[in-house]
Amino acid sequence: MKLHLLDLGFLEYDEGWPLAAAGVSTRSEPAPASPRREVAMIAALIEHPKAGPILFDTGAPPNFKELWPPIVQELFAITTYEREHHLDAALEAAGFGIDDVRAIVMSHLHLDHAGGLELFRGRDVPIYVHGDELRNAFYAVATGEDFGAYVPHYVDASFNWQALHGDHVELFDGFHLHRLAGHTPALMGLHLELPNAGHVVLTSDQFHLRDNYEGPQPLGWLLRDHAAWWRSYRFVKTLAGRTGARLVFGHDRGVLTELRGEGPLE
Repeated sequence: MKLHLLDLGFLEYDEGWPLAAAGVSTRSEPAPASPRREVAMIAALIEHPKAGPILFDTGAPPNFKELWPPIVQELFAITTYEREHHLDAALEAAGFGIDDVRAIVMSHLHLDHAGGLELFRGRDVPIYVHGDELRNAFYAVATGEDFGAYVPHYVDASFNWQALHGDHVELFDGFHLHRLAGHTPALMGLHLELPNAGHVVLTSDQFHLRDNYEGPQPLGWLLRDHAAWWRSYRFVKTLAGRTGARLVFGHDRGVLTELRGEGPLE
């Protein structure tokens, strides 16, 4: 099994989104500057010896300017998105095409992770996602209660959705999915057992940044369930301690640059 990390471009946001109390006012500094952070959009292609090429998350769509609500583009501004950052180009750079992908696994269905699904519309490729996340996404779109994080263009019945259940699923040999609730009710992290590189955990947005894990500093405005986030944090901390796993944080540019510099992990 081999892991290719995919660089799908950069976006910029206020640090209050990923980091609790970022830029918070105090009595002595009632009007501090709002710190901003440029972060990466990260997906992965896993060469599995039995299941074939598997895509984990899909980034933004090439036509995000047309599909993303204007307020989302203001709050989460995509700053770098060249041809090389389009999902199909990133796959080609790893030696694969859209037609080679045999399955897609979604950590969750927020628009910066699910946008690339558009490239698979009509292809009948199985798209695995936790059943609770799928229900939450469809509810959010139907009611408008979380419109912006989820958008109708990626959350519709035309895709070949395959719902997963439970807190821990070994979907393929050595390909483990763990429910990491907090950012969404059923976000899933990916835990791989690679023959040479050892254990690797892609945390998705449970930890947007290294700061979330190493602080630990919980998510800021992106947090949905504070208690659930801490339970997920303790699980990943224990898993990493037991296995010595390397962690890939959901939007951390530094980690992406470091690991991509090593080439595919296998």
